[in-house]
Amino acid sequence: MVDRMRVEAVTYAYEAKPVLEDLTLTLRPSLFYGVVGPNGAGKSTLLKLLDGYLSPQAGAVFLDDLPLSSYSLADLAKEIAMVPQHSHYFPFTVEEMVLLGRTPFYSRLGKPGDKDMKIAREAMETAGVTHLSGRLVSDLSGGERQRVTLARAFAQRTKVLLLDEPTTHLDLEHQINTCRLLKAKSEEGATCVAVLHDLNLVAGFCDYVFVLDSGGLVKEGVPAEVFTPELIHKVFRVSVPRLNHPVTGRPVIAP
Repeated sequence: MVDRMRVEAVTYAYEAKPVLEDLTLTLRPSLFYGVVGPNGAGKSTLLKLLDGYLSPQAGAVFLDDLPLSSYSLADLAKEIAMVPQHSHYFPFTVEEMVLLGRTPFYSRLGKPGDKDMKIAREAMETAGVTHLSGRLVSDLSGGERQRVTLARAFAQRTKVLLLDEPTTHLDLEHQINTCRLLKAKSEEGATCVAVLHDLNLVAGFCDYVFVLDSGGLVKEGVPAEVFTPELIHKVFRVSVPRLNHPVTGRPVIAP
């Protein structure tokens, strides 16, 4: 399978303190990746490097075998969509906010066409926010705003979806639905990469896991190979028994 993105020997530091150091990993199409680790492990920084928001201080990030630095911002926005941990919400309606995901594709007139409107409506339906389309985003709950941000990313129709804690503020139903949506997007060919704190969501839905700690990659692989009691104790300082879901057979993390 051809690589979609590569991180090669990347280092990034804030004020001379490395957050990620000599990190190398590969992302492929049609897979849902989970990124986990304790606070300060470099998870959000990794997503910002993958998005091109940050540039590596050493090493390089590649998209389709080309360094991210060779892409314009407009071209990157057609290839990579990002759902940040904290979004800024303008005084727009939900429909207007979701349409922001189409701006890289607008014609020279700078206005959405019929195709853009159709895609935005489909994205709202997928994210379950169609009934909110005329509401101001500022009037919504935190969970509703999070789903609007997800719809905006879906409206970009990119090869890569990056999500930093996309289940924050969501109730259990919408946490599960969000992970199901991301799994479905990956099955359609997208590369989905999500930073998640709930290890059970990662174990239940992700195809592949990266575990970060102290600026490095501690372990990677399928959830069944990664989420061992030994790994969880080492990285998260919590003792858990070895448990598996009675139906799926996937790991269950329960202290």
